[in-house]
Amino acid sequence: MLLSPIGSGSQTLSIYWNPADPSAGNIKVNASSPGDAAGQLDALNNLYARAYQMMSFADQLSGTEGRVNFSQPPTRSSDTDVANITYFDRTHYPVQTPAARFQFKVQQIAQNQINQGGALDAAAASAVNTGANTFTLTVGGTGYNLAVTINASDTNATALSKIAQAIDGANSGVTAAVVQGNGTVQLQLSGQTGAAQTFSLGDLSGNAVSATGVNNSTQAAADAEFLMNGTTTIQAGNAVTLLDGHLQVNLTGAGTATVTTGPQVAVDLTQSLAVSMNSFGSLLAGNPYLTPALSSAWSDLVQQEAGILSSYGLEAGSQGQVGLDTVKFTQALQKDLAGTAQAIGGLSSRLQKFVQGLTSYPAGELVSSSPTSGYQAAYTSSSASAPWWQGGAGGFSITV
Repeated sequence: MLLSPIGSGSQTLSIYWNPADPSAGNIKVNASSPGDAAGQLDALNNLYARAYQMMSFADQLSGTEGRVNFSQPPTRSSDTDVANITYFDRTHYPVQTPAARFQFKVQQIAQNQINQGGALDAAAASAVNTGANTFTLTVGGTGYNLAVTINASDTNATALSKIAQAIDGANSGVTAAVVQGNGTVQLQLSGQTGAAQTFSLGDLSGNAVSATGVNNSTQAAADAEFLMNGTTTIQAGNAVTLLDGHLQVNLTGAGTATVTTGPQVAVDLTQSLAVSMNSFGSLLAGNPYLTPALSSAWSDLVQQEAGILSSYGLEAGSQGQVGLDTVKFTQALQKDLAGTAQAIGGLSSRLQKFVQGLTSYPAGELVSSSPTSGYQAAYTSSSASAPWWQGGAGGFSITV
């Protein structure tokens, strides 16, 4: 419906609002004015459209709608300390009737071998012999002959760095790190998961292995051993792929857990909300016709919300952007559905308040420069009946 025409002749502004069709963005501003006025009106069109699109998702995640949407249990694990959902293809769910269930009884999870060398004085002269040192690294039966050259001036820190580089350069699946302590350094080696990835080291010439103690294993490589719906499985890793790749579960500890598929309504809506928030934030940060106060207020809100919701997977980026870690969010739903629903409902309510505050201002206060034409002056000072034209606040500011 037509809310209010402003001006006359070729300088006419019309505002249309269709409350029955939220997908249309609710607000459309039409004008025949050229130049800056057209740019300002296009910016306002986009501002209102994106604000109301964001509101449509916020509405579905708060209040009565939110309670309904969060009441539909998503794909979940009965014990995330045993089995955790890492991926679920939400487009596959509709063909699962009834919901698929997978019962896991985990005897042990897969783990990698870790070796820890002795702590050496970082600044002292190298304990590894000066000159050429050769040694072998054997991984799952495959041997790699490696060599380092130690100079007379090398410290322990320098020597260990050279050994770590040689091990990493072999591309054997074993990675090396120099761990720094209180004035000390030591080598730490990490292999891949699975019993077949056991590794060992030995000196061929020199003392690179014996002097650093790097052949000391502090954790043994092991396979994952578990029953899934009564069938025994032994595998090198902890990732379990189900439903022809549409569902992936990660084993996290010994015990029993049941994984049940379900609709991803809450996940989908929250992800859509995050996308709409980014679309809104990008407009505020990048449109020169909108007042910078909008972008500043939005960035403050995003930083505040990300601080509150970081444990649910919401992360703040630059220029008012957000990221949603769907794996972390899904884990939060599994562990505390009611608490997650309350947290996202709170975010949605604050977004609604932000948009309501935004639309309570005269449109002229949302643009970055004062109008110059007669039409523009009319639209800036207008007191038309649409809510964002009400009241004159003398400068844009929103507090949530």
